Parts: sequence; C-alpha cells; structure tokens
Amino acid sequence: MRRFYHPPVLAIVILLASLITGCGDKLDLPELPTPNYSPVADTSYIQISPVWTQAGGIPYDSPHDVYVGYDQFIYVCDTGNDRVVKLDLNGTLIESYQMVHPVAVTQDRGLDLIAVAGDYMKIATIDDSTSDTTHYGNSLYRRRYLGGDGFMRVWTAPSPYAISIKPPQFETVFLEAEFWGVAASIDPDKEYYIADFAKNRILRFSADDIPISPPIVEAGLGIGLTTYPWDLYTYEIVGRPYLAYAQAAGNYGAQILSLPHGVPIYGDTASLPELVRMSANARKQIVVDEFSNYFVLLSKFSPYTGYNRYLLKFNRYGEQVLEFGTYGSGEKQFNNPRGLAYKDGILYVADTGNDRIIRFQLATDIQY
Repeated sequence: MRRFYHPPVLAIVILLASLITGCGDKLDLPELPTPNYSPVADTSYIQISPVWTQAGGIPYDSPHDVYVGYDQFIYVCDTGNDRVVKLDLNGTLIESYQMVHPVAVTQDRGLDLIAVAGDYMKIATIDDSTSDTTHYGNSLYRRRYLGGDGFMRVWTAPSPYAISIKPPQFETVFLEAEFWGVAASIDPDKEYYIADFAKNRILRFSADDIPISPPIVEAGLGIGLTTYPWDLYTYEIVGRPYLAYAQAAGNYGAQILSLPHGVPIYGDTASLPELVRMSANARKQIVVDEFSNYFVLLSKFSPYTGYNRYLLKFNRYGEQVLEFGTYGSGEKQFNNPRGLAYKDGILYVADTGNDRIIRFQLATDIQY
C-alpha cells in the first residue's frame, strides 16, 4: 500500500550494506556525500485539525487504508461505502471510484490504481431457495489511469486456494484467498507485491497482472520468511529499492528486504533490532520517512501488556524511540486503526473504528 523516495543517508546505507546477506543483492558500498541535514530530535506528535470525517458530503464508513500516490493525491479506501476516494492534500474530494469493499490501495508508476478487498464475500439469494456466494477478497482490482474506467477485476486466485489437513480428524479444509496489503514497485516496470495472508507469502505480479514465480517471500517463521503478512511498503535509498513488510503474527513484527531478489538486510539473529523483534499479535501497517525512520501502526493493543500502544516510531537502526495512542475517539486516540501513510512530515492514519482520517505532525516541525 506504500512508497516513498529517500534522499541519501550515509549512516543507514552503511548499516544496510553491512547487514545484507546473500550474493544476489550484495552491492559495493557507494561513495556518498555527507548528509546536509540535522535530524529533528524526537519529541512528540500533534494531531492536526480538522479531522477528516467525510468526502463529498458522505461520511466515511470504516475506512481501511490511506495512501499518498505518485500523483501527489491522497487515496482513501472508504470500505463500508464501497468506494476509493481521491483527495487533494487539504482533504477535499476530487473523484470517487466504486469498488466492493476496498481495504488497501497503491499506485504504480503509470498512475494506475491497484486495490484488494481483504476477505470480503457477499451472499445473494437466487430463486428464493438457493444462495450464491461471491468472493471479493480473492482477487486483484485495477483502475487504469488512461481510459477513465472504474476498478475492474484483473486476477482471481484459483479456487479452492489451499487445502490443508487438520489432525486428529484429518478434515479437509478449503481456504479462500485473503489479500490485505499491496505495494507497487518504485521502478517504471509497473510490477507490484501482494500480501497473501491465507498462504503466508508475498506474491510478485507483473504489469500485466500475472503472478511471477516464485513468490518474493515464502512462508515461514524465520528471517526473510513471513507468517500472516498484512502490510507492504516500497521505498528507495540512494537508488536501491527496498521492501518493508509487517506481519499480524509470528516471531517477527516487521522485516526489511532489498529488491529485486528479496534478500533480508538483517541476517544475524543475535543482533536483530526492536523493529524486527516486535512480535505483537495485531494487524500492523508500516511506512518509512525521508530520514529512514520506521513507523508502525497497531490495530489493537494486547491487554496482557498493561498499557496501550498504537503508533510506534523506530529510528534508522530499528530502535524504538517513540510510541503514543490510547483507545477512544478523542485526540491521539484510536479505535481499530487499519491504514497508515506518510508525506512531507505528516502521518495519515485511517482510524477505522472511528470512521475518520487523522493526521499527525512532529511538534517541533509544524507547517503553517
């Protein structure tokens, strides 16, 4: 669902180059200029007014995602209203596109929108006696920039998508596909990645909406593998592309891979940073800012931790430096938030349970 271009940052590149494993993606350390900025000290974030609660006069209904596109417009998956809305940076509606139950959206370099629908299904009655179930979460949807048409299904997972045997009854289980996250490549090849929640892997698709084998990330609990992937984010450091992904469960909360081959940048399990070791069982969103800070949004908190935490910030080394948020509908409060985006120092959060989009900015760097 995400992407951002990063200016040259010497310290993070040195760290990444020293940690990258595998021959395919390991690159010589380039000669870089000294950074010409002074990172702002972490203090706190303020909530920007007004809160966005509607688009085009229609109140938001369970918005699941917010995304800032290459075209510099903001896109919101207004899930309960079966639409994706296009906003300017002030939150004013530009256009609205109909799509059943959108939960995540991205934009490729050709300005096409690509979206997924989670695990949504609809049951329709036929002839007052039988019912037919239509699945939407097992498919990919595209709205082409040229042509002006709406979202169209461009790929549907095979059905049944997966079969497993559950002991001791040895019951055959038929699973529908569940796609919850999508992120376009930063390259002009117009490829993109899908978080395949049902099969615990991250798929790679061509610009023609055809799966590229093998998956960029396979199922598993270790480094470079994934369990219940939820959100994806693509970004670039000094011309080199990376993929960050967050998991809803498993040993590691978030991981970082170098592209195009998906090589993990952290290979030494003895020195994994907090960003990776964070294993809270919650849906997570992840974005990266221009200083290579990582932001992770949790959809809920565990009652076993004894405190609330919803939005966490990690520095370029993966060390946690900030967290805030409590349950509720007031300032710096969340109710089952599902979407996170970043642009020009502002964090955008789809506060799903409160039917709103809220924005935060670093208190020491307020723009008027």
